[in-house]
Amino acid sequence: MSGFTKAILYAGLEKEEIRELMPEAQRENGRFVRIYAMMTAVVFVVCLLASFIAGGQLEVNKPIYLIMIAISVLIYVNTNVIMKDRPELSTLLAVIYILSMYGYSFAVSLVHSEMQGTAAVAILVVMPCIFIYRPIYMIALTIAMGTLYCLLSLQVKAHSFAMLDVWNSLFFGVIAVLLSVYQMRVRFQEMLQKRRNRELSETDLLTGVKNRNCFERRRSFYSRQCRENVHCVYVDVNGLHELNDGQGHEMGDIMLQTVAGILSQHFGSENVFRIGGDEFVVLYIDISRDEVRGKIAAAIREINGKGYSVSVGGAMQNKDEVNMQALIKEAEVYMYKQKRKYYEQSGHDRRRRITDAVAAIETDQDDGDT
Repeated sequence: MSGFTKAILYAGLEKEEIRELMPEAQRENGRFVRIYAMMTAVVFVVCLLASFIAGGQLEVNKPIYLIMIAISVLIYVNTNVIMKDRPELSTLLAVIYILSMYGYSFAVSLVHSEMQGTAAVAILVVMPCIFIYRPIYMIALTIAMGTLYCLLSLQVKAHSFAMLDVWNSLFFGVIAVLLSVYQMRVRFQEMLQKRRNRELSETDLLTGVKNRNCFERRRSFYSRQCRENVHCVYVDVNGLHELNDGQGHEMGDIMLQTVAGILSQHFGSENVFRIGGDEFVVLYIDISRDEVRGKIAAAIREINGKGYSVSVGGAMQNKDEVNMQALIKEAEVYMYKQKRKYYEQSGHDRRRRITDAVAAIETDQDDGDT
């Protein structure tokens, strides 16, 4: 794929990178459309007041201003609602906003058919650059709106004014296309770099799971997003210090990487946090207690199968009673109970330890935790 084609289709990025960035772009679009809709409503209110005072040619614009005020207010209100529950719809509202602005510019230009359509040309240049989306879609929208405006102008305006509008639409349409390609490339590159920097700052470099900084920032996210319950699984790797002392830190690192990888397989890397040298916390929402038990038991068996051992404690809270600090503390307390049992039974065979750990977790879960 050539660089030019890649720039048009994916803003110079890979297809997978664009797909990963789209949720962030949608949130940005929601923020932008909220701001622009509010500003537009204020501007059209001022224009409406001016039309009452000045009269003359502005008189005919009053219905257009009223319609744009109503559309802007509706977009603003709906953006505030959608951003809470359906942020992916924010780009749809952005498109509606763009189309309404094109509609305004077309209406003003055609109502004043004896004048050159400066508003339509200005909107044609500006609109493709204010929101974030793949360049190909902005290019298609620009071409479609420019073509529609030219056709309307040829139908309504005198030939001399219509030809000026056609020329300006072609000239500034090309500029709009080039600007949108450049702008989208720059903005997506900035988003990608910010995402990489954020991931680097939130990732434990040894194990690849989230680090403690991310844990402190994101734990409230789970309480806000849950619809039924929140689970906390607290994991401590047994024998890390002994392994480091006896076989070297490289072997200890391998053990931590193995445990982190198994936890990520069962719970997802986004939900696994390394909060200390040998401690991991898993946060999980909206899953049944039995499913969590199954995941914990499977993870313990797999970890023990690799020749390692962990102590695990779990706790659960329903949505209407979530206190993240208390939840994490409860899981930690159960974990330390298991850790004491591990050292008390350290002479037992591995299979017995697996069975005891799983049984102890299920007993604790029946007493009120996960």
